[in-house]
Amino acid sequence: MMTMKTYDVSRMKHRCQFGAYGDSDEINPNTGVPIQQFVPQFSLWFGEYSQTINQQITLTGDNLTDTKMIVVRHNEQVNQQQLVKIGDTLYRVNNVAGDDEVNSFDVVTLVRYQKRG
Repeated sequence: MMTMKTYDVSRMKHRCQFGAYGDSDEINPNTGVPIQQFVPQFSLWFGEYSQTINQQITLTGDNLTDTKMIVVRHNEQVNQQQLVKIGDTLYRVNNVAGDDEVNSFDVVTLVRYQKRG
């Protein structure tokens, strides 16, 4: 399990949105049903997390080739049932290596989201 007590906060210069896939405010004019899309719930600042060669090989062995690791300040709201939007790319949360101490950080492993259906 990866936990971090220190991380250079100045590296946390990117913004991402955490949310879920669900009904949007847009209605399909043909069916009258809400259009399913990413619905943001909250946003956080994050920093990039560099993977070691060993971590990259381990993730590839698990067929997790479209992965990204980010660091966020510890946040109880972050969990594995969420999606994360970074720019125009959507990811699902694969793992949260959390640390619940004061001023700690979580390493969040993301996998590119593939919509089914």
